[in-house]
Formats: sequence, structure tokens, C-alpha cells
Amino acid sequence: MRNKNFHKYSLIFLALLLLVSCARETPVPSELPAPQVSVSQHSETPTALPAEEQSTEITETAQAQNHIPEPPENRTHYKLDLILDYYSRYGTVSETITYTNRTGNTLDEILLLVPPRDFEDAFNLQSLTGERVSSHRDEGIRTWVKLDPPLQAMESTSLTILFRLRFPANEGVFGYTNRQLNLSDWYPLIPPYNPETGWIAYNRVTDHNNIIIGEYVVQETADFNVSLKLINQPEFIEVAASAPATMIDDTYYYELPLARAFAFSVSDSYFEHEIVHNGTRIHTYLFMNHQEYGPDLCEIARKALELFEELFYPYPREMISIVAGDFLHNMEMDGMFMLSHKVIDNYHSGEKNNMTILTPHELSHQWFYSLVGNDSVKEPWLDETLATYMEVLYYERYHPETVDWWWRNRVYEYDHSGYVNSDIHIDGGYEKYRAAVYLNGARFMADLRTAVGDEAFFAALKEYAYENTWRIATREDFFRAFSNHSNANLSGLLHQYFRD
Repeated sequence: MRNKNFHKYSLIFLALLLLVSCARETPVPSELPAPQVSVSQHSETPTALPAEEQSTEITETAQAQNHIPEPPENRTHYKLDLILDYYSRYGTVSETITYTNRTGNTLDEILLLVPPRDFEDAFNLQSLTGERVSSHRDEGIRTWVKLDPPLQAMESTSLTILFRLRFPANEGVFGYTNRQLNLSDWYPLIPPYNPETGWIAYNRVTDHNNIIIGEYVVQETADFNVSLKLINQPEFIEVAASAPATMIDDTYYYELPLARAFAFSVSDSYFEHEIVHNGTRIHTYLFMNHQEYGPDLCEIARKALELFEELFYPYPREMISIVAGDFLHNMEMDGMFMLSHKVIDNYHSGEKNNMTILTPHELSHQWFYSLVGNDSVKEPWLDETLATYMEVLYYERYHPETVDWWWRNRVYEYDHSGYVNSDIHIDGGYEKYRAAVYLNGARFMADLRTAVGDEAFFAALKEYAYENTWRIATREDFFRAFSNHSNANLSGLLHQYFRD
């Protein structure tokens, strides 16, 4: 609803949206490396490197990978059958989890994380059964499932969970507004297991302004079979999802192998547009006041997809869904991402706008989050720092004359201090988290590129992506890839940007 303060608030929202991320087309160069950006052109003070770093030797470049690695065997399988009443904001779910113990240890308990419990009265458990389930106990968002007999290494078991969802009024990726209902992290899941430290499970973190900091749910690669039946005037409703649907009778069926999670966004207000790039469907779901921007959004995504496929390897899924979010942040999911409606509201033709900045960022999370996992609580830089730097690579490729604008508008107009490898419990809340992990992270990546040179930089990124696909990557994995392609001494760089 517009009022006399609308324009003032719009300007405020526009500034905030650049802080929240976790023309004519320039001819496309024939190959990477893209035009090099010297970080000293964009930094207030150039990075000082030790003398021995000034002459960088490049080790033998690994053979380019144009395919993805073999997937892990014995993956966890989720079967989810959802009956949803969009207008009453209510759902019933039958879930079956088939889990193989790949931990190397004997398990007498399995941990379930139940993210909907972060919202009061959103999750109501009806039953939890299985051939080995003897009991269970709830501790906040955790449910500990006692097994009898215990699950030996490489044995499998199944859990069947029946539950109800009452969606909260929440402008975010779980809950509803008057324009959409979002289902992300909407079902119980089994988190990864570290043989040395146990289950990788955390609690949601919010700052003093009640802003959620980062993502707290870490997930391993799994397979999903999902069905969705809409009741109560389904003919008015459109569904965006992590995978394309097959419609049988009145039910949508989805298959999504090798993913971290499965998400929906449901609305009776979507306008859709689609293009196809190298066999991948790029499909947008926008609100009525955005419908004219569908073609432009698809084209930005197409160019980003083309770039990332060249940098890493071809996108392996049939579809990517891009959804207008009725909230003030942006969020990645497997096979899908959501851009704040304010990002799209303020779009204008040309490249100097948030939609052009943030679409490549969110799309790159299909690699750095979905395909290449990481511990998003302890090491969020492994997806958010990389995704932020993918923005400037997009500008280098397609709008090189605007690269300086990107650095000023995206990084240097805001606080860009702090340790890049900060975790989501960082002192100072979301603003300090953004400054360190996103914005200072982009500076680190630019300085790293300068230190090792373009050839080694892009070869190492490709190797890191390839070698850690399907895995939960670590800092050691990242720098191992760079040491395989450069003998540059990075100690000064690490001292400047990393806390240890």
C-alpha cells in the first residue's frame, strides 16, 4: 500500500537489500580468465605481500573437468508426502527417512533436527515409528531417536514420521504472507555425522535486532521423492519447487536426487516466464507488479549460469526456479532461489541495480552450498565469500566497464572489516557478519587472485569445486586446491584476513 512515505522507505529498503545477501550487453570473451581486476585499484590501501610472493610460480594445471564426480553411495533417502491447504496455512505430512549408517561407528541413537520447531506451534508430531525405534525424546529442535538394536556400520534403517504443520505469519522462507507461503527446512532431517565430534547440529542464531545470522542447518547430500496435493481451490495456486513436477490426477510428484534439501514456494499471485539454456529450464515466479521483468531476470540468470558452467562444470539439474520473495532478504535453496521483492521492485534496465548484482550471487549457491557443501555455521565464508566474489566475476565478464562501480557500490560504501572466516556467532550481529564474511571476503578473494595469478586462481577454483562436490568442504580443502596450482606464500594474506 502506497502512502506519502513510500518513496522515502523505498530508498531505505534499497540500501538495506544490498547489505543482505546468505543496457547493452557487452560481447562475451571467448574464454576465462576474465579481464583481471587489480585489488589495489579498489582498496583504500593495497595489500602488502611478502617479497617472496611477488614472483609466483604456477604448478601444473589439473585437467579441466567437464563433468561431475561420482556421487556417494548409500545416501539418505527422504520420501515426503504433503497435503497442503494454502488458504488455511495448514499441512499434513507423511515422511519416511531411509538411513544408512556411514559414520564408521555403531549408533544407538539417531538425531533428527526439526527446524519448524523454531516457530511456536508450527510443528505437531503425530507419530514416529520404525523397526528399531524404541523411544524418542525432544530437546528444542532436536529429537533423539533411541534404536534397539543399535545400528551397526553400513546397516540401514527407516523412520516413519507423521506430523502437521501450522505455518506462522512470517516474512521469510518458512511461513506465510498475504502473497505467498514458503516451505524451506520444513521437515525433520538427519544431519551429517563427524566420527570425531558427533552430529553436526546447531541452533538458530539471531542478533540484538532479532535478525537471523546466516544459515544454521548443515545437510549432507541425499535423495528426495516428494508429493504435493493441494486442497481448497487448487486451481488458483502456482507452485515453485526445487525440481520440476509430474502431475498425476490431482497430485504433483517430484524427484530430486543428490540435493541437500527440498523447498516449495506457493502462491495464487505468481506470473511466470521461462527460457531454456543448454537444456536447463530457467523459470521465474514473480508478482503482478514484476511480471514485465521476467525476461530480464531470466537473461541475467542465463548469463550467470553460462559463466559458472565454464568456471566449474555444467549445472546438473533440469531446472532452476527463481522466485520473488515477499520479504527483505534473499535465500538459496537446492534447484531454486528467492530474491526479495524489493530487489525486483527497484529494478531498472541496465546493469547498475541490485537484481543484476544479486542474481549471480544466489545462482552461484547452486555450486557453493548445494553441490559443494560446507559447515555454514563454523565456516560460512566457504559459500558466502565465494558467492559474493562471483558477483564481480559476472561484471568482469559481461559489464567490465562497471567493475569499479560494483566495488564502490557493493563493498566500499559499507563496513568491510573483520575476519573472513568468522562464524555466525560473531560479535556485533548481522552487520558485522556481513562486513566480514561477504564484503571483506570479496577483498580477500581479489587479493588471493592477485597473489597467485589468474591462471592458478581459476584452475584452483575449478579443482576445489570438482573435488568437493557432494562433500562438506573445509578451509583445508580450499587451500589445498590453491597449493596444487601455486607455490605463492600466502602467509601474509592469511594473517590479514583470517583469525587463525
